Amino acid sequence: MKRKTVIAIYMRLSQDDGDFDGESNSIVNQRHLLHSYVEKHFENYELLEFQDDGYTGTNFRRPGVSELLANVRDGRVDCVIVKDLSRFSRDYIEIGAYLEQIFPFAKVRFIAVNDGYDSDRFKGDVAGIDTSFKNLINDLYCKDISVKVKSALKAKKENGIYANGSCTFGYRKDQEDRHKLLIDEEEANIVRRIFQMAMDGVSSHKIAQTFNAEGVKTPIEYKMERGIAAMAPKGKRFEWSAPTICQMLRNAAYAGDMVYDKYETPQVGGKPRLKPRSEWKVFRNHHEAIIDRGTFEHIQKSRGVKKAVKHKRHPLIGKMECGNCHKSLKIERTKNPYFFCGNKYVTRYKGCVERVNVQFLEEYLLFGLQEEAGRQADMHSVCMEAKNRAAQELESLDMRKKQADKKRKSIQAAQAGIYEEYVLKHRSRAGYIAEKRELQKQERHYMDLSDELAERMGTLKERLSGAEADVYGYLPGYGDMGLTQEVVDKYVKKVVVYDEHNIEVEWDFPGGLPEGVQV
Repeated sequence: MKRKTVIAIYMRLSQDDGDFDGESNSIVNQRHLLHSYVEKHFENYELLEFQDDGYTGTNFRRPGVSELLANVRDGRVDCVIVKDLSRFSRDYIEIGAYLEQIFPFAKVRFIAVNDGYDSDRFKGDVAGIDTSFKNLINDLYCKDISVKVKSALKAKKENGIYANGSCTFGYRKDQEDRHKLLIDEEEANIVRRIFQMAMDGVSSHKIAQTFNAEGVKTPIEYKMERGIAAMAPKGKRFEWSAPTICQMLRNAAYAGDMVYDKYETPQVGGKPRLKPRSEWKVFRNHHEAIIDRGTFEHIQKSRGVKKAVKHKRHPLIGKMECGNCHKSLKIERTKNPYFFCGNKYVTRYKGCVERVNVQFLEEYLLFGLQEEAGRQADMHSVCMEAKNRAAQELESLDMRKKQADKKRKSIQAAQAGIYEEYVLKHRSRAGYIAEKRELQKQERHYMDLSDELAERMGTLKERLSGAEADVYGYLPGYGDMGLTQEVVDKYVKKVVVYDEHNIEVEWDFPGGLPEGVQV
């Protein structure tokens, strides 16, 4: 029985056109169009659906398209169908790579219904100029619309219209007017309590610690309850932290102001970048305040401005993890610097890392790196020895092959000679046939030997090529190695610390010898 064709239909709608009361009508329309097309043009198929409702087409950071491409990579999809090329992507370079390289390599047929594009019509050739022109127009359109949307949003905010996708913790959007903010009393009570505790001189660490002890829900948990966020906690549960409290105490939205123009995006589809605070714009008294302005301004003055102390970033920052709560360790830069778990001051978990001397950790890791450097040096020596042996064997095989080929040619010449003797000297036919068969047998023997030697030589050449790649070369600075950022980034994945006596290092070292190399 013929295997079913696996068809994946993909639908996308950008956020600006979305209808967040439910699934957008445009997604429904796309689904209807694609289902109708499949029913009309295919038989014996299995249908998969992927969609991104509320995502831009300028990049591939979309859950639906990521899942689709994962299925393509795993060979589970035979055909991808979209409404038009812009639904799949608006990036001219990216979509060109998929149409001309990736999908043909994966043997996946691609169809854009409204654009009349079907990759089956371009087998062995690139897409026509009309398709390339449409992709370019989509890319330029996206860049043009991006500038217009930014200008429109900026004009709205300058006129006091709230045009953000989400709202600050403590507020919710008015159901009747999504540009208006209303106070969410349950969340606002938490905000008021934070400011009151700060007014009473309670530190951010202590506020976070108190909230965690009482089980006060975090902002992300409120968002998850409302269905506007989905995420898993890093560690045992979601927790309040001092940075979160500090950020809330500095948020002018709680005094009734709308702060905008905080970010800039250098290029369409790129990552937003936070601008200096001095360049932010503020629309004062924009909405109802949760905290009175006098209290808010007093908090800003009382907290002061912390002087930035410039320290050279330690190479292990970001690699260290508490073995108890799995949060990243922080560094305390004293006369004898040490790593510690800052989370223990907030959660009061028993077993979190109190302190581990930085110099001790550096020496511990350097010892492991030195051991590995020695192992790789030995491995390098073994590879070079194997390479030399293979080269010698290759030279011997080459000589044997030449001798076998020479012998085979002499046997072929001898076969011609016995025919002449049979004809000219009137030798017996039986003797001629017996001698000819013997020569043919010898010829096949040397021919097989030559082929066998050629195959062996090919295998050895591959091994030599692998050895020459020197995958197992020396680690940098063997004999005088330092714990530099380059070395840590290349060879250390993660360091899990329980205490100075219990440390687990997840290295990023290569494994054994290359395939085919023997000690």
